[in-house]
Order: sequence, then C-alpha cells, then structure tokens
Amino acid sequence: MTWDPDLVASMELINAELPDPRFVDAAYLQWLYRDNPYGLAEDRSVDIDGQRVAHYALIPQRYRNADGPVSMAFSLNAVARSGHQRGGHFGRLGAEIYEAVGAKGMGGGIGVTNDNSTPTVVKNMGWRFICPLPVQVMMPVLPPLRGAVHHHITPEFLASDDFDALTGDLDDHPAINWTNCCTPQYLRWRLATPHSLFHLHRSQDLVIISTTTVEKGVRATVILKMLPRAGRPLGMRADRLVSAIALHHRTPISVYAGWNAHVRLGGISPPRRFLPSPLNLVLRAMNDDYDQDQLELDTYEFLDMDAY
Repeated sequence: MTWDPDLVASMELINAELPDPRFVDAAYLQWLYRDNPYGLAEDRSVDIDGQRVAHYALIPQRYRNADGPVSMAFSLNAVARSGHQRGGHFGRLGAEIYEAVGAKGMGGGIGVTNDNSTPTVVKNMGWRFICPLPVQVMMPVLPPLRGAVHHHITPEFLASDDFDALTGDLDDHPAINWTNCCTPQYLRWRLATPHSLFHLHRSQDLVIISTTTVEKGVRATVILKMLPRAGRPLGMRADRLVSAIALHHRTPISVYAGWNAHVRLGGISPPRRFLPSPLNLVLRAMNDDYDQDQLELDTYEFLDMDAY
C-alpha cells in the first residue's frame, strides 16, 4: 500500500527514537491520525535538510461527566531526533497545536509522560502534573470465574452484531468526574489498532479488554480496560474474572495501571524502581472555558492512552 509521505516521514522518526512493534509501517499513523471517528489529529512537524527532526500530535477524544460529553484531546508522539532535542521545537509546535484544538472547542488535553519530560511539559508548556499512574500486579490466587467468555479481537469480530451487542451498553454507567466515552463506535476503532492483539472477556456484570506482554522474560496479562455492563451494581470486584483471563492467556501474573471509579481490583503495588517506564499523568486546559485545576478523572486505564 502507498502511504502519505508525511505519515511515512513521521513514522520513520517515531520508530527511530521510540521503537515499537506497532511502528513497522505508516498503517499505525493512518489509523491514529486519519481514521479516528472523532476527527483528524492536530499534528505538526519540523524538517531540516529534508529530514524530519521533530514531531508532535494531539488526537481528539470524547469524555463525559455528570453534565454530559465534551470533546477532549490526547497528547502523544512528542519526539525529536537525537541531536535535535534542544532546538525549542516542542514549544513552537505545542503552541500551534494547543491553539488549534482550543479553536475546535476541545476542553482539555490529557497526556502521559515519563520522568524526564514531565518537568519540561509542566514548566514550559503549561500542563498540570496529576500523579504517577498507580500500577498493580495480580497473581491468580482466587478461583477463576466460571462462565467467563473470551473473544480474540479480529476484524470480523469487530464488524459483527455480537460486538455491537456486547458493547452497546458499556458507556451507560454514571460518571461524576471525567471518564472516556467507551461507545461501540469508539471501541471498534480503538481495538482495530494495527499490529496489536487484543482480547475481550465478559461475565454477566463486566467486560474487560486485555493483551499480553513480556517483561524481563516473564509473560504477563495486561488489563487494559474494565467496563461495567449497564444495570449492574457499581463497585464490583474483578479479581475472579482477572484470574480467568490469566488462565486463558496462560500467564503467571496480570498487570493493571490506572484506576477505575466503579470496578475494584486487588493486587500489590511494586516499587517504582522495578517498573520498566514509570508513567506520569498530566492535564491541560485547551480554552478559557475550563479550569485545569478543576479537571479530574473518574477512571483512567491503559486503553485510554497509547501504551498498547
């Protein structure tokens, strides 16, 4: 397939500096920047002597709280080529992008940064540091939930009536502070990430999205999203369904990052020095209608960002 040369140049830079199995071709950026059901990304780049040396983007998302839905943006792919990190590119690109997304009516931006970049985005680019994402590690000590149903995410499954039936009520639970709108339209797009393998697991009360990873030679289940089914009691525990998922994946441990206002999960919190890449959550208001000191999140999990 012939890709847009601009996407190819950005993908080459991202893969050179932040290599990832998803970044083998421009299919990932085509999906992320152009096929998003909420609209096109606002992305900017810097080229020097015919080579892309800096790139940054915000993609549209939709969140809701007790007052209803609002357009938001997720900050990602802030990357500079080695040797060009001190060129001031991100300050210029960020100013252009923030003005553009604010003009589109997006209320706020959400980002996940590493320890090195967090001070820069807070001091120089106006973001507010919220907290390091909490991480839990679970071992399948509880009996696996009986009756759990597991689906491998394929294009055929995403296009099926079964997928619509399974996801049609997952955005109906109440929200007080901000939570990502997990509608069937959004989930169908999000789970179609190129070069990624996802699974959907369901019980009578809950839907969980998972994948697997290998860290330091240990294969682990990664819990990406926990979604109560409509009409089910909130505050439920997911431990036995997670045990069933680990058994399905044949992994000795499961990992979860973030928090969920409606689903509880037991586990241990490993010291941050043992985590491969500590992640810090940052927020930024994108127009004067929002006070970024008042922006709070009910739920934030791996599937709400671009980690997988």
